[in-house]
Amino acid sequence: MSILRFFSFGCVATAVLTTCLPTAARAAEDGESGCQQERVARVPLRNDAGFLNTPVQINGYAASMIVDTGSEGSLISPEGAAQINLPLDPSMHTMVRGTGGIGRLVPNVLVRSFKIGGLENGPLSIPVGSLPGKPQTQPPIEGLVGGDMLSRYDVEFDVAGHTLTFWRPARNGAGCAGPQGWHVIYRALPMQFDGRRVTIQVELDGHPMKALVDSGARSRIVSEAAVARLGVSEATLAADPGGITSGVDGHRQMYHWHKFHTLKYGLEEEKAPVLTVAPIQDSVDMLLGSDWFAAHKIWISYRTGKLYVMPSLKR
Repeated sequence: MSILRFFSFGCVATAVLTTCLPTAARAAEDGESGCQQERVARVPLRNDAGFLNTPVQINGYAASMIVDTGSEGSLISPEGAAQINLPLDPSMHTMVRGTGGIGRLVPNVLVRSFKIGGLENGPLSIPVGSLPGKPQTQPPIEGLVGGDMLSRYDVEFDVAGHTLTFWRPARNGAGCAGPQGWHVIYRALPMQFDGRRVTIQVELDGHPMKALVDSGARSRIVSEAAVARLGVSEATLAADPGGITSGVDGHRQMYHWHKFHTLKYGLEEEKAPVLTVAPIQDSVDMLLGSDWFAAHKIWISYRTGKLYVMPSLKR
């Protein structure tokens, strides 16, 4: 089951960090003047039971982090912060809110260096919070990388090929080239920005849905409210298999697996998809989780506001 979380990052501080980034929406506007893609890093991407994670270096300490496009910002676990001996940031706290809708204020720690491959993302202030679940990996998973870091680049997910590639658009007046090296038919879908999170429009059983592109969720999840609008009754859901999960806010909630008729994004249509149904206290109707990423190559262009999708050839 998914980590089921969203982050609303609000700084409770009197100082403004110099590491703050421009918003993804501004980056998209800047990209209209033209760009050419330059590969700046390619790193391993593991899929451990639906947890998409990559190795990082935090102040020289080797760790793994979940790659989470559905999170507004990054997070480090209390165990990781203690292991690396990261000092508290006295001027910064962060409000963390999960899909249960319950927010909590957590402390931040100061990170001198945060490297993904050869990409240096530090110095930065990062909130400390527990993950509700994580696989056993080497190096261990110590948190997640969210939109605050990812939105600095265009990001290419190739789960089947076990790679995560970061691209930097370089201005040359020739226009953006789009995905590099994709030789099979792919689609460009318009994205909408919600802070540093991105959403696309999909159709579920013929009804339009706002879907969060969420590599941190372990499955595709539809909100109970959206399912009710489709006419699926509570009695029908109660008869479906399911269980209980929790998000980073610690809120426990029931989920079910339900078979729908069709799921369509762009011109691609999936027949009889079985999707997770759970409460989502957010502005979106559903999450496109790591199972969706695993079935496709995904290129998220934060600068141009487009999401490129190609079916994976290695499924």
